[in-house]
Amino acid sequence: MKYFITVLLFILLLSSGCAKRQAVTETVIGEDILFEEIKEDTTEISEITFTEEPEEDISIFEEEELELSATEPKKMLGYRVQISAFKNKTAADQEASRAKLILDKYVYVEYIMPYYKLRVGNFLTKSDAASYINQVVNKGFKGAFIVETTIIVE
Repeated sequence: MKYFITVLLFILLLSSGCAKRQAVTETVIGEDILFEEIKEDTTEISEITFTEEPEEDISIFEEEELELSATEPKKMLGYRVQISAFKNKTAADQEASRAKLILDKYVYVEYIMPYYKLRVGNFLTKSDAASYINQVVNKGFKGAFIVETTIIVE
């Protein structure tokens, strides 16, 4: 009998604790997220109304979208030449600085757990990357190889 009453009490407490709807609002200041006081949501479903907003001039938005797409680099699947990999970010950055002085393509430091990988170039085709790898090897990066990755198309 005690067990039955305990279980019944537990169920009642659990159901009453879950019955309240509460809304949480947040305010972003810089990079910190501050939470405001939790207030009980007292909105009744019957009080909610929907109003249709008037149509706006779509040409303005299309123009803004074109401006954004012109400044944003296009990314797609392509190839890069990987010249080395490091577990230490400092060592990877030092080698990247050296590679930027030697090579004529942009050098990327990509962190793919657990390594910082130094990759060079943005090649659309594997044959373009293969022709560039000879230059990389001739300039002292003996273990270079081609990788398929996301590239930036200019």
